[in-house]
Amino acid sequence: MADPEQLQVYLLTMQKQGVILPADSIAEIITYEPLQRIEDTPDWFLGLLGWRGVQVPVVSFEILTTERASFSLVSVSSASLVIMRGTSDQNSLRFYALVSQTEPRHYEVTPEMLFETGEGVERTEVSRVRLHNDVLSVPNLDYIEASLLNALIQ
Repeated sequence: MADPEQLQVYLLTMQKQGVILPADSIAEIITYEPLQRIEDTPDWFLGLLGWRGVQVPVVSFEILTTERASFSLVSVSSASLVIMRGTSDQNSLRFYALVSQTEPRHYEVTPEMLFETGEGVERTEVSRVRLHNDVLSVPNLDYIEASLLNALIQ
């Protein structure tokens, strides 16, 4: 029986700083696939993924966070798409995906293992935590989803 204090999380590898996500927010993790690019969308909106009969918008967390104008994968063969369950009340965004440079790693952690860094956060983050020697972003999923919805209606 699992310890109720244990949190199931996934760590996503990004170019600069990792991201930690609760496992229950993830619908599926798949290998990177070519995306359908959509004209006149922000650089962080990488395109649409056909997944299980649904068109899933794909986000670069890094570009959305830093507003860089380029996106690159260290290796397409090792990259993953993390299909996220939408949390918005409107049901207009049931799923979306984040890109990870490598296959996300699953961990069981306790709250005591995560230490807030006290660093300033970006609008795409709710906090930054330290797990072992890694500083990880805790993403603001509501902000990411609102950004996606705004991009999709324009």
